[in-house]
Amino acid sequence: MEHKLPRVLIPSINVWQDTGAVRTLPEIFSCWDKEQVAQIYTKAGMPATSVCNRFFRINENAVMKSVFRRSTCTSCQVENSFGELSDTEKQELNKQAQRYSSDNRRHSSLMALLREFVWLFGKWKTAELDRFVDDFDPDILFVPVYPVVYMARLQLHIIKRTRKPVVCYLSDDNYSYKAAAKNPLSYLHRFWLRKGVKKIMRHCDKLFVIAPKQKEEYDRIFATDSLLLTRSMDYSQISFEELVPHEPVRMIYTGKLGIGRDKTVAEVAKAVASINSQGEKIRFEVYSGDIPAEEVLSLLSRGGNRFCGCVTADKIEALQRESDITLFAESLHKKYKNAARLSFSTKLTDYFKSGKCIFAIGSEDIAPIDYLIREDSAVVVTDYEDIENKLRELCENPERISEYGKKAFDCGRRNHDREKVLGDFKRIMIETAKG
Repeated sequence: MEHKLPRVLIPSINVWQDTGAVRTLPEIFSCWDKEQVAQIYTKAGMPATSVCNRFFRINENAVMKSVFRRSTCTSCQVENSFGELSDTEKQELNKQAQRYSSDNRRHSSLMALLREFVWLFGKWKTAELDRFVDDFDPDILFVPVYPVVYMARLQLHIIKRTRKPVVCYLSDDNYSYKAAAKNPLSYLHRFWLRKGVKKIMRHCDKLFVIAPKQKEEYDRIFATDSLLLTRSMDYSQISFEELVPHEPVRMIYTGKLGIGRDKTVAEVAKAVASINSQGEKIRFEVYSGDIPAEEVLSLLSRGGNRFCGCVTADKIEALQRESDITLFAESLHKKYKNAARLSFSTKLTDYFKSGKCIFAIGSEDIAPIDYLIREDSAVVVTDYEDIENKLRELCENPERISEYGKKAFDCGRRNHDREKVLGDFKRIMIETAKG
């Protein structure tokens, strides 16, 4: 007999949209009764999801205005909106995009601190917020931990108001100083953030993390026994299809090129061109909404390499099915090495499900590469100089491509099957809500 699902309140940043770029939380709560879920969020945009019906939005643009004009209305309850956005909503999205655009990356540390002060002095703790929380009256709180201080303060306010059990979710390195590198402003921001995270963790009844390496580190820090909660996929209707690799071998990369990944993709392109110097043995295609620098674009225009621009999500799935090798790329450059240190890319679960050989590049110290090595589910390269030899070996031994395609698929089915992952999640949430 299935237990009644408790009412869950999720104070988070991103708006929930079934077709949006950030879908981790909606996918987790796809197993829930939508009448038993409510979300509070702070980014621009209107919700459009089948997972939840109750939303409360704190308008960040309005919070900024409220610093100077206290009468500004900063928040309200909103509903699902599957139609066209209004002109006002489009303007808000444009303003948000400008604040987080690549043009501001040089000043990101300063901008992050300025943003925190806006939220510190802005008006977000309102009667409307408290009324929404009280009316929904959750049985349990699901609290994602973010790398921003204002969210920790908002979440702590809700935790203290409800006095209900708290389940936290850490899906990135949102605590250690390693992410701050040697930037004094980033270090100051991280010091401020850590104080907020510590306060939340004092109220935490259960902690979910996203990767084994993250579990080991945070269990030491917080003296807990955290649980793994990774992105899941539906394996009920699929099975592994062993196919003979194409001639030439087809390799694709689908994803962003920021935080040093463009350098990694460039190194792959150089290796491909070298392998193809005596005849085309491998074809490498890059699909990304990011436009690479001229030097990288030049490398992706010759020697069996091609930059194909941006494509839709459904097209990406088809491209993965038609490929032989899928590239997972992180930077090996010291400046960006820790960017994905304790994260777990949702791209990997797509790669697992496709059943194609994963060619992974990154430091063995970061969680996704550590995971692939532990599971023996990818051909892993931890030094740019080894890329050509490892790729050449695959081209000359196509049975290895099929072998690692099977290993990737088996890893996904073993660790990321939706029925098991979400079944365990529901059980733990129900038990925690009961206290």
